[in-house]
Amino acid sequence: MATNSAVLKRLAMAGAATAAALASSALLPLGPPVTASAQPPAKNLALSGPVVVALVDADAAFKHLPADDFVGLQAAYYAYDAATSTYWAAAQVVPSSTAYQAQVSSQDDGGYTVFHEAPHAAWTAMDDGMGAQGCSNYHVSIPAPVLAVWHWPAGTCTPPNASGGLLLTYYAKAAQRWRAGATAISAAEGFYWVTASKDLQAAVTSKAPGTNGYAIAANKLVQLSKLPDAMQTPAQSNEDLALTLWLNSFFGTNGLYGESAPSLTPKAFVATLNQEANLGTLSIVADPRLHKVPSSFLEAAVNCPVVSGVSPGSVFACKIESFQPYFVVGTIQSAHATSYGGYMVGGSPLFECSADGLGKAEQLAAKEMGGGCET
Repeated sequence: MATNSAVLKRLAMAGAATAAALASSALLPLGPPVTASAQPPAKNLALSGPVVVALVDADAAFKHLPADDFVGLQAAYYAYDAATSTYWAAAQVVPSSTAYQAQVSSQDDGGYTVFHEAPHAAWTAMDDGMGAQGCSNYHVSIPAPVLAVWHWPAGTCTPPNASGGLLLTYYAKAAQRWRAGATAISAAEGFYWVTASKDLQAAVTSKAPGTNGYAIAANKLVQLSKLPDAMQTPAQSNEDLALTLWLNSFFGTNGLYGESAPSLTPKAFVATLNQEANLGTLSIVADPRLHKVPSSFLEAAVNCPVVSGVSPGSVFACKIESFQPYFVVGTIQSAHATSYGGYMVGGSPLFECSADGLGKAEQLAAKEMGGGCET
């Protein structure tokens, strides 16, 4: 029994030693030691289309303005802070050239925006005033690791050099293509329309917010591209007109491609003239004495003291309130003012009536505007 007891005791001691050895060996590293520095505290990221759209939407909501009043981001940065599982971004949010309130909101304090997105939360936008008053005054504090990967000075909330290419939103890209197509030769227009369609489809595919109507517009762009650019049948011509009018309405480009939406009232016609003045699509002839006429009158108001109607033969007389005033007298040429012709002078509403071919009704309209015919 003593012998058996001794054996058991030795076996127990051996087992304990083996267990201790195994426990000890489990603590030994099997490869290079893993430390906290193996995962960077922050990572610089490339901005994708959906993120650009989300940031523009967040900034527009912060400023209580429609997202379509902004066209994209400039001087943009994007990063992930691993310590807090938070995404950070910073950018100039670029307003549309035709959105006055958006332009005002993007000055001074609104000149640069910092964003952060905490886990399970939406993007939050914060103005930093380009750091003019100090980041703390705007309650903006970007984590040091994020500043490091952006190569910004410690404690700042704006880039050392606010420059960089414009990252357009899907809609702005598509609208840019649509406008560019109007300056191309007829055979090349389809390329711009198909490309614009792809931009809108990308927005739908990425489930970007605010994309109502994008799929329909993308489909109509493709339909328009499939029509022949010349020798159209009457049915094709009608389809071309309907598609162009619909897309002009979608992109806010009334008058582009020479097509204006019907104006049912004089007020609607003046609104059309105002929009076309901003776009540079006015159907008018400029007086040769005007050395340089703007291709478009951005943010200029068009006031028309005379609009006799919207039927063929109706006359109108308008003033374009630009840095230099311009005056237009013209005649509506088709029903609902879908086409018209006019003549423009600058400085004062004095026309060379004979040389300009102004009829009696147009001359009277010029007089009602405070001008008339030069003697």
